Amino acid sequence: MRIAYLGTHEPMTARGTPWTTETAWAASLVLLGHEVIRVDEKTTPWATRVSITLGCDMLLWTSTWGYNELWPQQEGFDAIDFLNERMPTAALHLDRWWGLSNREHQIHDSPMFRCQHVFTPDGDHDGDWRKVHVNHHWLPAGVYGPECVPGVPRDEWRSDVAFVGNINYGHREHAADRSAMLDTLSEAFGDRMALWPRPSEPAPFGLDYNDLLASVKVVAADSWAGSNRYWSNRVFEVVGRGGFCVHPDVDGLIDLLPEGSGVAYFPAGDWQTMCEVIEEWVLS
Repeated sequence: MRIAYLGTHEPMTARGTPWTTETAWAASLVLLGHEVIRVDEKTTPWATRVSITLGCDMLLWTSTWGYNELWPQQEGFDAIDFLNERMPTAALHLDRWWGLSNREHQIHDSPMFRCQHVFTPDGDHDGDWRKVHVNHHWLPAGVYGPECVPGVPRDEWRSDVAFVGNINYGHREHAADRSAMLDTLSEAFGDRMALWPRPSEPAPFGLDYNDLLASVKVVAADSWAGSNRYWSNRVFEVVGRGGFCVHPDVDGLIDLLPEGSGVAYFPAGDWQTMCEVIEEWVLS
């Protein structure tokens, strides 16, 4: 199949990130035998996007808010409606929208949600998606297949406990929980704990991430309080790359990753129990 993939396909150097969601998905589609025509959302106007897509079998779109706003939104809605009549169209994204004060409006404002199919890892809002006539499918985040290999421990990365992610979380609805988790971890483990990325340094990506995970005993993880069938891609990234993760017992996740299969669980929001579970696995 020949797939036009609209999105960000260049490294996000401003964030120190050598890859994007689109990079991994495009490479995965190629490995499955498809031809992927990469269309840059930031630099390609809608008329050109439509022209390129008409030479393909389907459109796949992962939109970065901000880049999408560079172009007239009505042109986007008209283009998606036009393409919907001629081929399969699908939107794919790893983010959450419902319940975020600075993002939920995008469900109505972004042409991406006009695609025939919308795939996100938020499986907790089926009724909300139906109310706004979005044909949503729950798709939990995964990990890029060729990077599912054991890492090599490095002395400079060794620690008993590690957290990998943003310390200053950007969404206020979850920021307090993230801070409470990190404070509890710091109090419980002190210099036995490491935070990644280090200040002013990019986070480890690709096979370097595997080496980091091979160098730490346990990776601590959080999740949105009160959410079901939604979690970050961290848990599968850690387990898929050979690491061990301690994670909240989110509904739906345990069905996919049973206790002990690279992950141990604790009651969501109970940070003291989280530390007890971590200590159990560090000492075992």
